[in-house]
Amino acid sequence: MNPQLRPLWTFDEVLTVLGGPAAVGRMTGNTSSAVCNWRSKRGRFPARYYVAMRDELAARGFSAPCALWGQVGLHQVAA
Repeated sequence: MNPQLRPLWTFDEVLTVLGGPAAVGRMTGNTSSAVCNWRSKRGRFPARYYVAMRDELAARGFSAPCALWGQVGLHQVAA
């Protein structure tokens, strides 16, 4: 049985759980400055890192909405 993942709702929450800008930079092959720029300029993570970051969050017991990576989930599509 999988334990339920705890939801994170903001860019900053994800960043904190993953260890901050330097750790996310290492995870994605970017500098910590680049990670800080994602927050200040776009307010979301680049879409190309969604799967890797989602998997790392899950390994730590967390989940986050795909919209934080600019993705559209089925629950977000208008009927």
